[in-house]
Amino acid sequence: MMNTSTQSPFHRGEREIQSRLGVREQIEGFGQRFIRDHMPDEHRQFFAQLPFLLLGSVDKSGRPWASVLVGRPGFAHSSDPNTLEIETRLIFGDPLRENLAAGALVGVLGVEYQTRRRNRITGEIASVTEAGMAIKVRQAFGNCPQYIQARSFELLPGIDSIGETRPLQPFAGLDDRAREIIAKSDNFYIATHYSEDRNNASQGADVSHRGGKPGFVRIEGSRELTFPDFVGNYHFNTLGNIAMNPLAGLLFIDFDSGDLLYLTGSARIIWDSDERSAYLGAERLVSFTLDEGIFVEDAMPIRWNFLEYSPSLDTTGSWEEVAERLAVRVEGNDYRNYRVVRVEPESDIITSFYLEPEDGGRIPCHRAGQFLPIEIRPPGTEAPIQRTYTISTAPNGSFYRLSIKREPPRHPDLPPGISSNYFHDHVTPGVVIRAMSPRGRFTLEGSGTRPIVLISGGVGVTPMISMLEQLARDNVGCGCTRQIWFVHGAVNGKVQAFGKYLRSLVTDWPCFNLHVRYSDPSGDDVEGEDYDSAGYVDIELIKSLVPFGDCEFYLCGPPPFMESLFDGLTSLGVAEQRIHYEFFGPGTSLRQEHPSGANALAEELGDRAPVAVKFARSGIEATWEPSKGTLLDLAESEGLQPIYSCRSGICQTCATKIVSGEVAYTEPPMSPPIDGEALICSSYPRSKKDSNGLDKGLVLDL
Repeated sequence: MMNTSTQSPFHRGEREIQSRLGVREQIEGFGQRFIRDHMPDEHRQFFAQLPFLLLGSVDKSGRPWASVLVGRPGFAHSSDPNTLEIETRLIFGDPLRENLAAGALVGVLGVEYQTRRRNRITGEIASVTEAGMAIKVRQAFGNCPQYIQARSFELLPGIDSIGETRPLQPFAGLDDRAREIIAKSDNFYIATHYSEDRNNASQGADVSHRGGKPGFVRIEGSRELTFPDFVGNYHFNTLGNIAMNPLAGLLFIDFDSGDLLYLTGSARIIWDSDERSAYLGAERLVSFTLDEGIFVEDAMPIRWNFLEYSPSLDTTGSWEEVAERLAVRVEGNDYRNYRVVRVEPESDIITSFYLEPEDGGRIPCHRAGQFLPIEIRPPGTEAPIQRTYTISTAPNGSFYRLSIKREPPRHPDLPPGISSNYFHDHVTPGVVIRAMSPRGRFTLEGSGTRPIVLISGGVGVTPMISMLEQLARDNVGCGCTRQIWFVHGAVNGKVQAFGKYLRSLVTDWPCFNLHVRYSDPSGDDVEGEDYDSAGYVDIELIKSLVPFGDCEFYLCGPPPFMESLFDGLTSLGVAEQRIHYEFFGPGTSLRQEHPSGANALAEELGDRAPVAVKFARSGIEATWEPSKGTLLDLAESEGLQPIYSCRSGICQTCATKIVSGEVAYTEPPMSPPIDGEALICSSYPRSKKDSNGLDKGLVLDL
């Protein structure tokens, strides 16, 4: 039942987006196997049991429209695998009436709400009669059940009188009734079209389902809509068409009244924005501008009873949450109070602390792998101290989880970790912790199908758990499509965190591959149950477990652990851009182009001229010269207390907004800050002259 054609089942626009997002090779192989030039028997049976179908067509002006065809189950049937016959009349006012003609390219979608099944066809109208139409199949394939809300249906008597006159209203701007339908919708259908070569089966018309929480389509003014695009099957049929031809049509169905709302206009893909990053689960946004609309009252002779939302929606957000998150996003070094609501031991030395905003508001969104800068005042300390701890859970919109290791004394004459042990000894439910917005660049590189290899040592497991939770959520509803290897090293079961959680994933997630290695198993540890092998995690172990290919590697642990694995991976031909890492403990860049061991600024920059520096918030003005050190050193010498952690340009904690002027670095930071910010712990002001030859100076938001 495979596609035996040597031609790609995807057209140019789809392929370009697949390449952009790093899934091109994997999805091409999948498409060659499962996108067919005919309907398999299960698809033919599926269409025959449905009371409605969606159809995408194009009018004489080239504008796509999404339509719905209705009838008693069996109105759509198949006499052979290459043909879908549809016997029904069109709903009154449906623009499809003007678009039907032999040879017209159409898209067909069948959705069974109660089971969340859906199958698609791209085809060509073979014939049109008074009884209906016949569609010749060009491509047929199934879609995953994500974002489909479960509903049962009831046929109304009007099912036998489809096509009778109904109140109809054309419009060029959304009125109150149209807004009401869109605002409460938890799904809609989108039709798109692209055809440079009608003989290429990958091109033509398409109609797709989009689902979300009620209100996931935002209305702006009378003509603008914006909606999130969640993780899907990576075919990018809709987005690929929009990339080549922005015209699109939308169909909203009011499940309670049977009213229909047809829209046609143009669409635009928003690849990245603050709103996109703040919308949980959104891979990108799509905006739609209305050109023309049609409202048909009580058009559907079917009513649906809501059963339950798709479980995939548990990991998605809302526009209200986006607005709240953007409103609380920290632009400078401001703290917010969080209350500890739960404390949970993960091992003998690692405990998780769950934090929720004290004010009950939304939390700033984070990406899996990021850390949270916190401020605490342990007993006996004269001033608050700042630290950073990795968030050990995937983004959820409600809480942060910090999984913190109790630190023993590093030297007999030195005290143990003040901050970490403060949490273990004093932080209980109800304690308030001050924290900033999440930060850090050690994050998953978006969605995709490329295999992921997560390798951690000790407490370096915490960002990996966050990433693993995100990957598991992305996998919900679509079956097993992306191979994940999780390799972790610990001393023994007493100190390993998240052991039971990891073992549970092995059973529940076929694509998940786990290997835990203990360097010194205890008498209670059972090989094959608690751990998989004894020794240290090294490159030889990775070679024995992972089929080296086009994988993304993520490393986190102590410096020697990281250095050994990085050197081993690169020696095996793994490209440096495929290796992502974060140190737990003092570390520097692993890449050769970023050598460590920079000399003191006074020695290295002795010939630099003085530069005026202003700290805007505090109103303090100072003069920097090489003997003053970094901008962080300068700020501290002036009595300021900027937050920081590593003082080496690694952790991003000290990132500060540049109001005006420029900075430079003695060596490139491992993770460069975003545009308009500076890592003040490892930077100095760059002299810049104005038109009069005067130095412009540097102004920082401190």
